Amino acid sequence: MTWSASMNPRPIFADEQKVEDIGIDIDRLPHHITTEFDDVKLILRRWQAAQPDRGTLPQYEELALGSIGRFADEMAVIRRMEASDPVILRAGARFEAIVGGPCIGKSTQSLLHAYAFSIVEALNAAHQAASPRMVLCRALVDGMVSTVETLVLPLSCRWPGDYFLVFLRPRHSQLNLARLLINATREGIMALNAIERDGEIRDFYILSINDAAASYLGSRADLLQFTLLSEALAGPGLSHALERFRQAARARTAPFELEYELGGDHISLQVGVAVAEDILAVTLTHVGELKARETLFRSLFDENPVPMYVRDQAGKNFLNVNDAALRLYGYEREKFFEQGFADLCADGTGAAHPHTSGEAACRHVTADGRVLEIVEYARGIVVDNAPATLSTIVDVTERKRAEEHVTFLAHHDPLTGVANRTVFTRELERAATATQKHGSPFAVLLIDLDDFKIVNDTMGHAAGDALLVEVTARLQRLVRKSDIVARLGGDEFAILLPGASSRAVVDGLAARLLGEIASVQTIDGNEISITASVGAALAPDDSADTESLLKCADLALYRAKNEGKGSFRFFEPEMDMQQRERRELEMELRGADIESEFELHYQPIFAVKTGQLRGFEALLRWHNPKRGMVSPAVFIPLAEETGMIDALGRWVAETACREAAGWPDVLVVAVNVSPVQFRRGDLVEMIGAALARSRLKPGRLEIEVTESVLLADSEANLAILRRIRDLGVRIALDDFGTGYSSMSYLRQFPFSRLKIDRSFVREISDSPESLAIVRAIIGLGASLGIDTTAEGVETVAQLEALQSEQCGELQGFLFSPPVASESVGEIIAAFHESVSRVA
Repeated sequence: MTWSASMNPRPIFADEQKVEDIGIDIDRLPHHITTEFDDVKLILRRWQAAQPDRGTLPQYEELALGSIGRFADEMAVIRRMEASDPVILRAGARFEAIVGGPCIGKSTQSLLHAYAFSIVEALNAAHQAASPRMVLCRALVDGMVSTVETLVLPLSCRWPGDYFLVFLRPRHSQLNLARLLINATREGIMALNAIERDGEIRDFYILSINDAAASYLGSRADLLQFTLLSEALAGPGLSHALERFRQAARARTAPFELEYELGGDHISLQVGVAVAEDILAVTLTHVGELKARETLFRSLFDENPVPMYVRDQAGKNFLNVNDAALRLYGYEREKFFEQGFADLCADGTGAAHPHTSGEAACRHVTADGRVLEIVEYARGIVVDNAPATLSTIVDVTERKRAEEHVTFLAHHDPLTGVANRTVFTRELERAATATQKHGSPFAVLLIDLDDFKIVNDTMGHAAGDALLVEVTARLQRLVRKSDIVARLGGDEFAILLPGASSRAVVDGLAARLLGEIASVQTIDGNEISITASVGAALAPDDSADTESLLKCADLALYRAKNEGKGSFRFFEPEMDMQQRERRELEMELRGADIESEFELHYQPIFAVKTGQLRGFEALLRWHNPKRGMVSPAVFIPLAEETGMIDALGRWVAETACREAAGWPDVLVVAVNVSPVQFRRGDLVEMIGAALARSRLKPGRLEIEVTESVLLADSEANLAILRRIRDLGVRIALDDFGTGYSSMSYLRQFPFSRLKIDRSFVREISDSPESLAIVRAIIGLGASLGIDTTAEGVETVAQLEALQSEQCGELQGFLFSPPVASESVGEIIAAFHESVSRVA
């Protein structure tokens, strides 16, 4: 494979175009830079559509993880750090096949020179212009000149360095180099098909003719091709020569000569004929140009970028070799001639079976011992009046490696190297067939990493990938050679255990792999804490059908994740019943009438020092027509999974603001907001609309969020919280003390209130540790000027402990359970009455 690159970075679309008119301005680009693919235009549209503002680069997560879709196979993500070579972070299978092999984690300088040069040139141009750039890379592959479009899309990213998406696509059109070389030679070449009648050759049909042969006959190649030879010979007055061609076809005679006048010039041709079945390969050589032809041949041979050598007809000795072949095999010229043809062949059979014509695939050995996969094109020639063989060598080593890599990727996960879903499903079906025929038992384990998204969000996707690789290696160390480890996608793995006949075997393996995964403490030099959840099903006990068995293992995994991190569960029949019940409840939730089935209850919040009523927390309740009251702990997660939380959250905010507007002005209303609502992007507008419709003063509304909001895409969500605060709305951090990075978030955002989680309040009287945590939270809030509220106060002992620690506000069943909206007025009235008596 010989490469050359044509570099001329150009803008792909005009800056002044509007987003809805994105396209490629073909007229403004040189012809050799324009694209022939609509896919390129579509990618450019997606790049510009992902721009937050004109002149601002799209976010890496927005484009690389959300918009490239079916083009991911032909793309790579490249990061460039200051004063270092660009590094390929991710690459699709087709991208790797084009550049010649696996490249993830490698620098661009490790690629073939033309790709390394073209990609770096395009990266520089795209970075400087802050917009996409394209270069063309041309290649000689198996005698065809191909052109590869290299499109670079610059991105912005919160991680250090410059990020780019690189898209490779070979153009459909190719140039036949062999045809180009044939037309470039001054030797006339024709291919003739014999026309027979009654067993006699009457004429010939011109199948192919080059420009030189046509000029010897006083015409053009396009006019003579597919005509009769008799008609072509009649033009220059050579009709009598038709008989010579017929004789050559019948008797396979030696070359003959033709002499004639053409346009005042004397032409003396030597006609060479080679016969294969009914086809005549004819060469027309001007005798006066033999010396020029020899010079041209030597030039084409010696300076040809394609490796070539000449050997004697016996195939033992080399007669000549060009510089390209010396470079390919790594020999000095003298050393090359010291060896025989058999020494070049990896199997040592070249001397015994040399081929002198045609095409052959074989394996050759270089001077340093490397084995090359090559295709040799051989033809017979005459050297110093002796028969010889001219061989043209095409190195297909990288192509075969790329093909093998593509085959590997079709059956393996490209990141970890273990089996992919396709292979796992195939092996699972084989195991199920063996069970149905012979009763052979086996087990399936599904493994899901707990909080893997936190690793990606806090440490970056490269660290996430490194963790997946490390987990895979540990899983493989724990299983037998006969077991199948597969990555099904994301952070989900599966293990097939043929022959596993008891729960004890599976339970032992699950315990070992949970411990092994939990022992991963560092990734890329950073400390981490990771666990896994595992679900298992056994065949034929649970099921012998592959689909049902996977469903059983998945239900077991779902139960394990719900019961806590680092858990393992076997499938139990009641799990299927619970899953069906859950699906029915989900369908009822999707079809619920929010206005008639949902209502808000309110739990009062009291100030500790003054005893005054501070306000109420709004709590959502669902009165299901068939089931009665459904616990929020059951339907809220369902609403978040199905997307119903957006509609419910909008209704809660509008209803709470509207009802609070009728309370005394000193009272606030607290509304909980789900992390899912932050993803929609219109949370600020929704809160603003609720305030506007109800005319509630913004300072009387308090939005409660949990730390999970800040763990996922913290920068974006902090920006949303700042916009909510700018409306004048208070922000409370709920369930404080149970998250991952509480202190860091308190530095980044001035919360109005910290709500102490009820788990600490419940044990405050009996657990010194819980009391210490509560004391620390209250002290922290006081030092930062942030109010603290203890929720879940149920006993007098808890109340006295919180009063002694000078907690700011309290709420819980000791004072009042959540009440329906119509009962709020009674609590407010009772509060005012007690205040009046004290006064």
